[in-house]
Amino acid sequence: MLRVTSLESSVEALAMLRAQGTWYRLWVPARASEVNLRVVDAVGVHHLRVAVTTGRSTVVPAGPDERVLVSEGTLIPELVGEVIVRPIGSTVDLLAVTDQVVIDPSRRVVDACGLAVFAVRVSGLGAPVSLVSSTPAGERRDELRLPLVPGGIAVRDDGESVLLRATSPGSTAYLVSGDGAGPTWWSAVQIGTDGDEGSARVVLPPRTLWITAASSSDLSASISPLIRPSSPPCLTTPLGQRLARGRLVPPSLPPLRVLWDGPSIEHDLTRQRIRRARVVCGSGLAMSIALEALLLLGAGLVRGPTALRSLVGDRRDRLGVLVAGISTLLLMGAAMALAVGLRTP
Repeated sequence: MLRVTSLESSVEALAMLRAQGTWYRLWVPARASEVNLRVVDAVGVHHLRVAVTTGRSTVVPAGPDERVLVSEGTLIPELVGEVIVRPIGSTVDLLAVTDQVVIDPSRRVVDACGLAVFAVRVSGLGAPVSLVSSTPAGERRDELRLPLVPGGIAVRDDGESVLLRATSPGSTAYLVSGDGAGPTWWSAVQIGTDGDEGSARVVLPPRTLWITAASSSDLSASISPLIRPSSPPCLTTPLGQRLARGRLVPPSLPPLRVLWDGPSIEHDLTRQRIRRARVVCGSGLAMSIALEALLLLGAGLVRGPTALRSLVGDRRDRLGVLVAGISTLLLMGAAMALAVGLRTP
């Protein structure tokens, strides 16, 4: 359980993900320069001091190229994605520049709304394509680069819900949605295993006009599903109706700050404990080898073959101690060597 309280500000829990933590939103007084937070988790009580900045983000995200729109916001390597093309002409060819991009089919006849759709699969780290359209004035060729996010997520818009797809099951996806006034809903979901890929379905709140998702908690490199073009939509064909149902362009979100990341801190502490255990085990292994050498020297077994004599009397009694000591030290050395080879989780 995680609780965050503050005397100077109001704190509201936004979304909670099992075994991953909780997001909070803070309302800070206008004249405050810093905020003192009290975090209570399974480890104990932590006091944080956070500086308050009044500046707002002035970064404006680049607008999408409305000639080529990806249905799931972006292409993910090794996942098939749909690309909607709005060319100038009656036929259009979407040609791969490298053999790491597979397009099926490569030629389409545009519909009554002037749209065509292609299935694209990328196996590399880039998706350069050539868009060739046939017009009455001749052939027009444009060199484009499709949006591609290696290791990211694909957001398929199904109206009242979204389907998240990724090539790394077990990862976490963070989502933000809202209306024309700004963000109204935050959430996080863990992507489960579905065959060879990972997927998760998230139900959206009503009256959601836009949605964006990211694979990082600070919403960097965010991905938005199919975006409605700025030009008036065409409703004559099913593809045109689908494009008209696209979401609005998400507004620029304020910068987010991760104040307390419990799982990451616990992971670092575990790594430090394992590192210290390895040092102790390595030192014990070296000490075990040194003690074995001293025991052999003390038993008098370092003499040459000509100096060895039959064991009688007290030398025979020393043999039992020698065997027991060497066996114990060998077991200690084997255990410590095994501990040194432990993998860090």
